[in-house]
Amino acid sequence: MISIFEILALTTLCASVAQSELLAPCHINDDVCLKESVNKALPQFFSENKTLGVESSDPLKLELIEGDLPDIKFKFFSPITTGFKQCHIKNMIMNLDALTLHEELDCPNLETTGKYEISGRLMNVPIEGNGDFKISAGTYKIILDFDLETVVGGDNKAYISMKSFKQKNEATSPISFDFKNLFNGKKDLADNALTFANQNWKQVSELLQDPIWNNNMKKIISNANKYLMTEPLDQIFISP
Repeated sequence: MISIFEILALTTLCASVAQSELLAPCHINDDVCLKESVNKALPQFFSENKTLGVESSDPLKLELIEGDLPDIKFKFFSPITTGFKQCHIKNMIMNLDALTLHEELDCPNLETTGKYEISGRLMNVPIEGNGDFKISAGTYKIILDFDLETVVGGDNKAYISMKSFKQKNEATSPISFDFKNLFNGKKDLADNALTFANQNWKQVSELLQDPIWNNNMKKIISNANKYLMTEPLDQIFISP
């Protein structure tokens, strides 16, 4: 099977390395250069591009996020998340031969708003209601591991695409939870649930976060892959 290095060598023989419009070219295996290049491009990756059919990732708009967990069930209707353009990659390792990518990011000041329905228990505290909600996060540490694939475009050049991913998320500073109309407006019950959620923000975020992050990342990766299909590998990487 032909390796990614052989693909790059062949494409480089056919065309000189051009200046990338999105990612500054880096030498193969130069992860420091690649990290700096991607960090500079992140705001564009998160931006809308109607010509390419790319929707915005900041603000990120979804139709529905649904959590069906053992102790709690919730639905977020038309959630909008802002702040992804402030994310910063702290570490990045790409193995082009194995087609894997490891990233570690810090994302400050993420905020999600929309409508909600929720019922169940926040650990040992009951919660129930529907209405408007806002979740404001301080800083999230995000670890992503991607399986990549190469795609040959209509120009017969090789492109990279993110095929699948695994993620770990950790809130590293307080999160504010604001759910209006809990318990149909019964103030004592609502105040008790919200006070518990905000005092125990880390445990509550770990309880709720997987469905939220999974849906957000699927949309972000779908958008990013459309951008990557404009960047041939022989423009992203300089062969030895």
